[in-house]
Amino acid sequence: MTLYDSEIEAVLGGAPEPEASETVTAAELGEWLNLSPARLHALAREGIIPWHEGRFDLRKAIRAYVEHVRAGQKGRLTSNPDLAAQKLRLAQEQADKLAIANAKTRGELLDAKTVAATWARTLTDLRAAMLAIPQRVAGRCALDRPTAGALDDEIRAALEALADEA
Repeated sequence: MTLYDSEIEAVLGGAPEPEASETVTAAELGEWLNLSPARLHALAREGIIPWHEGRFDLRKAIRAYVEHVRAGQKGRLTSNPDLAAQKLRLAQEQADKLAIANAKTRGELLDAKTVAATWARTLTDLRAAMLAIPQRVAGRCALDRPTAGALDDEIRAALEALADEA
């Protein structure tokens, strides 16, 4: 008995080892491997599990299937690192997209164009109100033209200084 035979026996709970020439039907082999007869026939057509005249050699079929599964696991473990990195990047991008959509739904995220347009209107209105101050103050306080002009110059200088900083 090989190491693999003892492992299989341990997994199966000490099931009796089949005879080397014992053949079984797809349904019987399916009970051993927990596969449907249709799947077993497909594996046989693909050349993964050996069969002869619709019957399977139990020992050879089990070994062939185990090797097939192991080969598949090795292929997954040593997969292309570039492909794995691309899949990770895709998953991160999808998660970011979902997070942004959720933030918009909750009202935590605003459209940048809308915010910029709103601020532009607000600042334009603020500028117009600031530039109207000298005329309103001159009318209320009976300021002469040179004083109102000086006030207008100071407000314009302050607005230009703010514009230069931005």
